[in-house]
Amino acid sequence: MRKKLIVSYVVLIIIAIGISSLSYWTKEYEYLNEKSSEYYLLQAKLLGDVLENSNISDEKDYKDFVQRYAKEYQIRITLISRDGSVVADSDKEQLENHGSREEVVKALRGESVTVTRYSKTMQQDYSYSAVPITTENFQGVMRISLPLSDLKKLNEDFAGAVSRNIFVCLLIAVILAVVFTRFISNPIVEVTKAAEKISNGSYGIKIYTREKSELGRLASSFNVMSENLEKSITGLTQRNIELEAMLRSMNSSVVAIDEDNVILFYNEAFAKLSGKSENLRKQYLYNVFRSGVIFQVLDAVKEKKETVVEEGCFLTDTEDQDRLLRITGTPLCKADGEILGILFIMEDITQIKKLETIRSDFVSNVTHELKTPLTSIRGFIDTLKNGAISDPAAAARFLDIIDIEADRLYSLIQDILTLSEIEQKKEYVLVPVNVNECIQEVINLLNGNKKEQVVLIYEPVPYVKPFMCNPIRLRQLIINLLDNAMKYTEEGTIQIFCWEKENVLNIKIADTGIGMQKEHLSRIFERFYRVDKGRSRKQGGTGLGLSIVKHIVELYGGNIIVESEKDKGTTFLIKLPY
Repeated sequence: MRKKLIVSYVVLIIIAIGISSLSYWTKEYEYLNEKSSEYYLLQAKLLGDVLENSNISDEKDYKDFVQRYAKEYQIRITLISRDGSVVADSDKEQLENHGSREEVVKALRGESVTVTRYSKTMQQDYSYSAVPITTENFQGVMRISLPLSDLKKLNEDFAGAVSRNIFVCLLIAVILAVVFTRFISNPIVEVTKAAEKISNGSYGIKIYTREKSELGRLASSFNVMSENLEKSITGLTQRNIELEAMLRSMNSSVVAIDEDNVILFYNEAFAKLSGKSENLRKQYLYNVFRSGVIFQVLDAVKEKKETVVEEGCFLTDTEDQDRLLRITGTPLCKADGEILGILFIMEDITQIKKLETIRSDFVSNVTHELKTPLTSIRGFIDTLKNGAISDPAAAARFLDIIDIEADRLYSLIQDILTLSEIEQKKEYVLVPVNVNECIQEVINLLNGNKKEQVVLIYEPVPYVKPFMCNPIRLRQLIINLLDNAMKYTEEGTIQIFCWEKENVLNIKIADTGIGMQKEHLSRIFERFYRVDKGRSRKQGGTGLGLSIVKHIVELYGGNIIVESEKDKGTTFLIKLPY
C-alpha cells in the first residue's frame, strides 16, 4: 500500500512539474520568438527607410547596398520587384521568382510582416521580415531573413536548465511523499480491514470517519454503493427500452420463442398480425399464431440448426383475404451449439406478389393485344398476295381493314407509352390551365363521336380557379373519361360538371349508359381490363384509358370515385387538390 501511494504521489508530482515546466518553457519560447520577430521587422523598416532615402538607380547599386548592410548587420537581405523577380540578394546570385512567397505577397499588398518557415533555398528554418519599398526607380519589397538556429540554441539551453530544476524538485518531492505516506497509512489499513469484512458478507458494517481526505472519500464510496447499483440497473433497463423501441419501429413482425415454443418477446407488428390485444408473453406460439408455414419453419430450424426461409399463406380472424408471408427462422444457440430458442421474422409480401402478378398479366395482355391486330394485318396481306388484289372492291375493303387495325395498333402503343411516362411521376411542365376552356376543347374534339340519341350537357360555372398542371395531361384525362362515356351510352345524356370547393378541383362526368355491376368497380382501372370484352374491342378501345386516367389523378395527388349501376349509367368524380 505504501509503495503504491509513494509511486502515485511521485507520478502526480512528475506530471505536475512537467506540465508547469512545459507551459513555462513554451511561454518563454513564444515570448522570445515574438520579440525577435518585432526586432527583425523593425530592422527591416529601418533599412527600408535608408533605401528609400538613398539615390540608388541601377542594379549594381542595389547589389552593393544589400551586400554592405547584410555584412554590417549579419543578416540576409533580398530586394524583390513587384513581379516577384529577385533584383538583389546578399547570399545568392540567381534566385527563382519569389512572387508566391507568403511574406512577399503580403508586403506587395502594403503590409509589413514577419513569417517563419522553412527555406528551400538555404535548407533550414528562417525568419522572414518583409516591408514594401517605393522609390523613384524601384517599387517592390525589401526582405531580411535570419536563420533560427541561434534562437533554437538559446531555447535548448533553457530546456536543459529546466530539466535540472525538475530533477531537484522531484528528489525533494519523493522524500516528502515517503514521510506523508507513513503519516496516513495507519487509517488506510483500518479502512482496508473494514472492506475485507464487507467482502466476506458482513454487510451491516459501515465506515464512519471524520476524515475529509482520500480516506473520507473511500468511506463515502462504500456508503453510496447501493446508489451505484441502482444506476447500473437503470442503465440495463434503458438498454432494454431501446431494444423494445427498435422492435416496435420495425415493420416486419418479430417474435422469439424458447425451446418449449413459449413466447419470450415480440413486437407490436407481430401482435397486430396475430390479431391479439392481450399480453402474449409466456403463451405458447401455437395458441397465438396458427399458420402451417411457421411450424414448418420451426421444425426445419430445430432439425437443421440453421436459418430457414419459407413463404406461405396466413388468414387472420379479422380479415377475409389470405396474406402471403415470408418467414425467416433463426436459431438462438449457446456457444456449444445447443438451441435455446428460435427467432422469427415475418414479412408481409402480399403486395409484392400482387405487383409481380400484375406485371406478369400486363406482359401477357400486351402480347395478346399486339398479336391480335398484327395477325389480322398479316392475314389480309396474305389474302391480297394470293390474288385478292386483282379484285378492286375486295382489295379496297381489305386495305380499309388493314388501316383500321394499324390505327388500333398505333393507339395501343401510344397508350402504353403514355402510361409508362405518367408512371414515372415526373412532371416538368406545370402551367395554370383554364379548366373550363380545356373541357370545352375536348367536347368540340369528341362531339362528332357521340350517337344521335345522346345529348351532351355542359354548363360551365362563371369562374373556376386555374389548375397548375401539364395541359396535355388534363386533356388526356377528360378525353378518356368522355370518350368512355360516349362509347357505352347508346341514348340518354352525358353531363359534365366542373367546380372548385375547399381548394379542390372537382370534375364530374355522369352518363345514362349501360353501366356495370359492382363487382367490376374495383378492377376497371387495371390495365386491359374490360367489363364487356367483345363490345370494347368493337368500339376500338385499347383497354388502357381508365388506367391512364387513374395514374394522371395520382400524379397530381388526387383521387377518383366511381359509382355505377347496371343499365342505369356510370358517374366518375375526379378530385384534384390545388
